[in-house]
Amino acid sequence: MAEHRADVGGLASRGDPRRTFLAKLTAAFGALAGAIAVVPGLGFLASPLRRATIRGADNPLRVAADRDVRPGKPVRVTVVGQREDAWLRLDHVTLGSCWLVRSTDDGPVRAFSTVCPHLGCGVDWNDKTGKFDCPCHASSFDTDGRGLDELEVQHNGRDVLVRYQRFRTGSAKKEPLG
Repeated sequence: MAEHRADVGGLASRGDPRRTFLAKLTAAFGALAGAIAVVPGLGFLASPLRRATIRGADNPLRVAADRDVRPGKPVRVTVVGQREDAWLRLDHVTLGSCWLVRSTDDGPVRAFSTVCPHLGCGVDWNDKTGKFDCPCHASSFDTDGRGLDELEVQHNGRDVLVRYQRFRTGSAKKEPLG
């Protein structure tokens, strides 16, 4: 029995250029479609890197009533706001805290970060010395806040609003994070 092989026009012996062209065209369109799908996907994955994660740096947040801030003793307040972590939005999250200071009864309220600008330690108020103390490296700051990172304060009628930010530690410049 002789083996019978159909060879129409010699296509089986030398390869069909039309089939090769179509295979290459299909592969090219597949690669293009894959690239078109990958670009938005990478944008989606990288989107948390392009946006601020703390809502408070944009809009001032209410931290206290104006009547609660009296001259002579700073008030430590907790800043509560919104945080976006990757693709999750969290409401009513503690973002940090700040010190509110007023020098006279009718004077403006100033806000200072509770984070030491040198090493990132927590700065506390010392009633005995009348200064802010950093326990990590035995430094202190006066109530005028010189050396501490100051936060922007606004008043909304009877409320104290603070534009909360965290700053890079160990830098002479006031550089906000994120």
